[in-house]
Amino acid sequence: MKIADYGWKSSKNVVIADGQGNDAFADAVAGTSLAYYLKCPILLTNIVSTPDIVKNEIKKLGAENIYIMGGTGVISASQENSFKSEGYNVTRIAGTDRFDTACKAADILNSKSKISKVYIVPSDKFQYALIAAPYAAREGAAILFTGPGDKNMRADVNGKTRSEILKLGVKNAVVVGSYNVVSYDVEAQLENMGLNCLTIHGTTPQSVASGFMDTNKGSGISISSDSFFADALSSSVLTARHNYNPLLVNTKLRYTLDDVSKPVLLFGGTGVVSDSLGNYIKDSAGAHDISNDEIYQLLSDSRASLEDVMYSADNKEQLENVITSDDGTKYVPTPDQYSSYDKVENFLSKYGTDDYVADELDSLGDFYGYTFNGNPVSVLGNVGINFYNFRNVLVTREDVDYTTIQAVYNRYDSSGIYEKMYVTLKFQSNKWKISNLIYK
Repeated sequence: MKIADYGWKSSKNVVIADGQGNDAFADAVAGTSLAYYLKCPILLTNIVSTPDIVKNEIKKLGAENIYIMGGTGVISASQENSFKSEGYNVTRIAGTDRFDTACKAADILNSKSKISKVYIVPSDKFQYALIAAPYAAREGAAILFTGPGDKNMRADVNGKTRSEILKLGVKNAVVVGSYNVVSYDVEAQLENMGLNCLTIHGTTPQSVASGFMDTNKGSGISISSDSFFADALSSSVLTARHNYNPLLVNTKLRYTLDDVSKPVLLFGGTGVVSDSLGNYIKDSAGAHDISNDEIYQLLSDSRASLEDVMYSADNKEQLENVITSDDGTKYVPTPDQYSSYDKVENFLSKYGTDDYVADELDSLGDFYGYTFNGNPVSVLGNVGINFYNFRNVLVTREDVDYTTIQAVYNRYDSSGIYEKMYVTLKFQSNKWKISNLIYK
């Protein structure tokens, strides 16, 4: 209620969502863009009954219209009937599952303001949807879910989500996360449906949040816990209104920010989010301090981002788009995001030194830089074994000097056999970056 008090003196509308348990996130987060459009807060209730503090907040706001997110299994029919008996106009937005509910929310938003973009988020990892929600809200875009990948990280776009995209007629999509978050097949399927896709790279909620900040320099930051969805959800509309960048935090991974002078909003009690910002963020001047967990996140993001590029030329959807040249070489269309060396270099440089990225680009030489009938294409590829086929365990770390760190990992495959992975980091442009990677 404190978030609603902070952001709204009055509102004719409120969105009500279930706040009991992190499994309730999907129905709730799908309502963020609608709440932003309605200029109203999201209030959290229980499954069975509405707490008095919520009832009082609704009255204090002077609300007339209540939008309930989810079916009677997450917010009871008795609550809906109680609201109606008190004279409120009640709209329940509910589907047969989280995919369908998100589609229903998109339909209502689209009936009020034409949707031109969708954000595709995983249905089983609430942190990524919560990070994306304020950005989607500001663009008037819908949050839609897709299912988890199989053991090889392959998956189809959820059927209900696919149908909704076609019904909305949108032409742009943002895919939230690298292939370990949203299957690499999903983007290819969306492109085959005629959508222009942008992937926000990142292998953890923290690195995806950083990826969003690269594309949107907000006016400030909002901080919530990455293990408790309620605060991030309740604050999402306020975060969008202020054009703040949402950060989900824990005690292991910190954010390096070029500008720490921007306003900060902390959401949650001190038992959830500490008042000490140094636990969560550091400015570039202090970026030399890097933990083992932060080193591994950098390594994961570096490898997964390169593999994201490679998988754009190696996925089952691309087999439907093969173009064979006169010399027998097979090509497939290249997503715009990866259509030139400059574009690929731009985002790989976030993780690697100049020399290291140059070597990575050389390794892609057989795949990229081609055109067919004026359109960018790639050689049909074969990525082979990816980074996430292995379990990597840190063996040693040596801080060689102020600008160099060397780390050694045991790299185990599914049968338990391992090889050594030697990683060297260099401090370049006020950031730690991968400068060398050797397997032995």
